[in-house]
Amino acid sequence: MRARGHYVEPTLQPEYDPDTQAPPFRGPLEQDDNGNWHQTWVVRDLTNEERAERVESTRADKIREINDAYESQVRPLIRDYPEIEQQTWPSQDAEARAYLAWLGAAQGDAPATPVLDNILAGRNGDDGTETLEQLSRAVMENAEQFTQAQQLTGKRQRLVKQARAAESAEALDAIVW
Repeated sequence: MRARGHYVEPTLQPEYDPDTQAPPFRGPLEQDDNGNWHQTWVVRDLTNEERAERVESTRADKIREINDAYESQVRPLIRDYPEIEQQTWPSQDAEARAYLAWLGAAQGDAPATPVLDNILAGRNGDDGTETLEQLSRAVMENAEQFTQAQQLTGKRQRLVKQARAAESAEALDAIVW
């Protein structure tokens, strides 16, 4: 590099703290006592507004990262089930629990199981032999597996809560799925 016909000695870009400082930019050329020219660098502190914007941007990235990790672990558990079927899971679970409880107690009339009755009719077709008890047990088995997977939901919620409470990019970086 040359300054008014003189060689300018390059200098390395200085390190900076990205949480509190803006990236370095070139400052004016300076001449030392020996007559050598040097490139200077300027590092400035972030304003409070810039710091807050960085934290908010980092927070949004972290929450997206948490949600992506959650989905990548939960998606395989439910990928074989269409969303519309998933919406019936609470009804299936409640009806299966009520039916199996009634079956165990054998008292009074059987509880209404309209969702399971219709699922059973579709599963059996014209010549099926699956019983309401078998279907109810299958529903309970699937419900138990998915209930255990809800630990992942709790983990996602805990990490998002931590991300929302974090006050610095460093604190956000420490949050790991």
